[in-house]
Amino acid sequence: MTENDNLNKTVLHVFKILNVIANSNESIGISDLAHSTNLPKTTVFRLLNTLEYVGAVDKDTHQQYAIGPQLIAFSKNVEKQNSLIQIATPYMERFAKEIKENINLSILYNNQVLYLHAEQGEKFSLQVNLLPVAPLYCSSSGKIFLSDFSNEQLTVYFEKTQLQKRTVNTIVDIKELKQEIREIGIKHIAYDNEEYEYGLSCIAVPIYQNNKLIASASVSGPTSRLKVRGLEKIRSSIIDFGQLLTSLL
Repeated sequence: MTENDNLNKTVLHVFKILNVIANSNESIGISDLAHSTNLPKTTVFRLLNTLEYVGAVDKDTHQQYAIGPQLIAFSKNVEKQNSLIQIATPYMERFAKEIKENINLSILYNNQVLYLHAEQGEKFSLQVNLLPVAPLYCSSSGKIFLSDFSNEQLTVYFEKTQLQKRTVNTIVDIKELKQEIREIGIKHIAYDNEEYEYGLSCIAVPIYQNNKLIASASVSGPTSRLKVRGLEKIRSSIIDFGQLLTSLL
């Protein structure tokens, strides 16, 4: 008997499905889920019905699935228990109040950006499109994490990742991306110039604990508004925030 023989296969299948949904950039259908998880469609359909019933997933009118309110509620409880978030939140609140733009705290998870917590500045319509996860190659925080990858890790990442041109500014040339990542590793600051979403720009900095990269902080807002408010001031503020949070960890 192996260790896996003692594991509940239904639970494993559920988490396979949830993992694919959570890491998808948009809602996803049963056929794609079955393909990504290597599970029969009947199994996926049966488990999704139960997950929808308990609120773990949401189904839209096109039979596409996304993470549901129950899991979002769980994530909020995790926020309260996370010491990094507890330390960062009051300073994030102050930042959002003073700069009037969103500030986000994220970590690297499963080769994607996972947003742990955000404090909202002034509202803007693009916020409805922001997801709990984002690709590494076209987000400012993602580039921060990539700058900490070894050459071998970068090679594997680019081999396994399909670089999609989300906007005309999205960099999909690997040579160009590697050059930018090298510069980020030197300067410790990264930019998303409408590479993930039209009209949205972000600036990110690293957060360290014991000289180890553990998170990223980013400021995001409408490109035009960031320019009006002063990119240099915003850039300086997010650098100061990153250094402050690092000093507190």
